[in-house]
Amino acid sequence: MKLRLVLTTTTKNGREISIKFTIAPSKHIGFINYLNLALTQNEPVKLSFEKISKSGDKEESKVEGVFKFECNDDQALKALTEQIEEKTRKSKRKHQKHKKKTN
Repeated sequence: MKLRLVLTTTTKNGREISIKFTIAPSKHIGFINYLNLALTQNEPVKLSFEKISKSGDKEESKVEGVFKFECNDDQALKALTEQIEEKTRKSKRKHQKHKKKTN
């Protein structure tokens, strides 16, 4: 399963523009947990960027924003959460079986 973060905006001419960021499978549960937390706490989420140079120096970007998450379909979010948790459980079981075979 693929999970993407899709950011969408509209231009002055009314044209919709979006950009998609793929979320790695290892980050699926953390991302869903973060969404659930943001939704249940009903607090704003701050969006900011961090620039990291090749030498590893970090600098906060001047671009930032604040928004709130809304859930249009609670059942779909619960189903997605369950699907990701099940996939993670299967992956862990598969990894444990493989580990037992090699020992």
